[in-house]
Amino acid sequence: MKPARLAGIIEQLPKYDSPNLLVGMENMDDAGVYRITDDIALVQTVDFFFPVVDDPRMNGMIAAANSLSDVWAMGAKAHTAMNVLAYPPGLIHAEAIGEMLAGGSEKLVEAEVALVGGHTMEQEDVLYGLSVTGTVHPNKIMTNTNARLNDLVILTKPLGTGVYANGMIKEGITNVQYKEVTASMSRLNMYATDILMKFRVSAMTDVTGFGLLGHALPIMRSSNLMIQISQNSVPLLSHIDTLLLKYSTKGVCKVSEYVEGFLDVEDGVQPKKLSLFQEAETSGGILAFIHPDDAEQALKMLRENGDEKSAVIGSVQKLETYNKFLKVTK
Repeated sequence: MKPARLAGIIEQLPKYDSPNLLVGMENMDDAGVYRITDDIALVQTVDFFFPVVDDPRMNGMIAAANSLSDVWAMGAKAHTAMNVLAYPPGLIHAEAIGEMLAGGSEKLVEAEVALVGGHTMEQEDVLYGLSVTGTVHPNKIMTNTNARLNDLVILTKPLGTGVYANGMIKEGITNVQYKEVTASMSRLNMYATDILMKFRVSAMTDVTGFGLLGHALPIMRSSNLMIQISQNSVPLLSHIDTLLLKYSTKGVCKVSEYVEGFLDVEDGVQPKKLSLFQEAETSGGILAFIHPDDAEQALKMLRENGDEKSAVIGSVQKLETYNKFLKVTK
């Protein structure tokens, strides 16, 4: 569903205004946060999607990494998870379902998250993901509302998973390319957030279904500031230029419609790169707004600890034009 349509539906829902609800649905945050005590707040999220690769085990790993990421993007620690599974009985072998669940469980073990149950339903399409619960101190929540002027912006994973996914459907990527994209999608964002939380980070999110620009927009709108992104600073999956000649980006229409009224594009920006910035990503990286004095050391640590393509992609500036919260430059 398009973001604007979804937002309109959510606004009409009856709501119970609890004084302990610290983060709700208003600013498109990655998870909800509910205060339990003065020192503990509950963090809850759920996510699931269609298979993105043919290998059931790898698909399970990617789905789990994607679902867990929302808790870490809030600056929280994940504790428990529940499987959400739908499949067509008789059309999918039980062994394939078992492999997918095993892949998800592998990532839960890696993240030290306990699997406590789940829900299964029968339908025509395969869907898999998890509901994840975590905790955070109420004073340490990372939200979509607190970006600071002059912050630098770090992205921890390369873009381009949608292009690669379209290539995989048409059997048009090599084994090397397959290994690169699946390694990126299945990598836990826990490692990046553990590092970033050691620094002066003002806001954080992960880049998934609304793309780079779609996930940056709520932060900028809530902060009443502008993110300026340099097109050549954004990390991309290898061989993306070649693949873009054959395969289209994924989910661009819904994101471009969502951001177009808030986007300023400098002359000379490559249309294909702009489309990548508006592409729906699968299990993408962390987008972190960090104090400029901390960015170099944080980037060094991220790269040394496995997020090799982490990069500073831009900065936070004052609004130049009313409502233009996003700017892409050459």
